[in-house]
Amino acid sequence: MTRASDLQEALHRLGAKRVESTLVAALLAEGPLGTRDLVERTGLRQPEVSVGMRALRDRGWVSAQTVPREGRGRPMHRYLLETDLASIRRHYEELGKATIHEVEEALRTVRRQLGHMRHAEGGTRAADAHAA
Repeated sequence: MTRASDLQEALHRLGAKRVESTLVAALLAEGPLGTRDLVERTGLRQPEVSVGMRALRDRGWVSAQTVPREGRGRPMHRYLLETDLASIRRHYEELGKATIHEVEEALRTVRRQLGHMRHAEGGTRAADAHAA
């Protein structure tokens, strides 16, 4: 595994969407990249790159420079990571903490519900044994 793929997987496990984690890891590993470069290096489709980059631009992490195409067609973009690494780390740390909190809440619910079922089942079995 490459460092970029290790980072992408870690960000994804912290709760980042697959496309976002892939794009962030690619830009951190390789610096500014064009749309076509991102498609080739990441295996994402062009619409995924566009949507993912829009989300990162909305967050203020990425800027986009228009790169004219030769011939006809829509212009391509070159993306540059604009935020500092500490901000990225803090964002994903908070996302990971929120994910942990959600898992802990789900576990509490499971324990509580199974505890209720065990008590109800135990009461039914005791009544069945008494009737027999």
